Amino acid sequence: MISIPTWFIYALLGAIFAAFSTIFAKIGLQGINSTTVTTLRSIIMTFVIFIIFMLEIRDINILFNLSNKDYIFIILSAIFGALSWIAFFYALKIGEASNVSIVDKSSLLFVILLSILILNEKITIQKAIASILMFIALVLLVI
Repeated sequence: MISIPTWFIYALLGAIFAAFSTIFAKIGLQGINSTTVTTLRSIIMTFVIFIIFMLEIRDINILFNLSNKDYIFIILSAIFGALSWIAFFYALKIGEASNVSIVDKSSLLFVILLSILILNEKITIQKAIASILMFIALVLLVI
């Protein structure tokens, strides 16, 4: 029997949820400014995530007991995440959902590169082949 790692199941669920999010956002972007949509989406997501946090952790004080390093990297992640969403939703408003999503998922290439440069992770043959295939897909999309 094949054992599927828990991280893989959650990553796959995340991808499925992201696909629905993209389709619903494309429909919702009709006639609305993309930054407005991103703002409303962020507010709703904040409530949903906070409810899940309270159900799972049940201790709001944990939010205030992090190290300065933790706060710095959480803030940086939030800033870049916000910029990513703003760019993504503007692209989604003016482009086809399938094309925008393919280019957006090219973040895999940047994650692999940054994980090697910043996190000192090793590149495997599987990651190298996947990166090459992703790059070829992007080139084919633009042609």
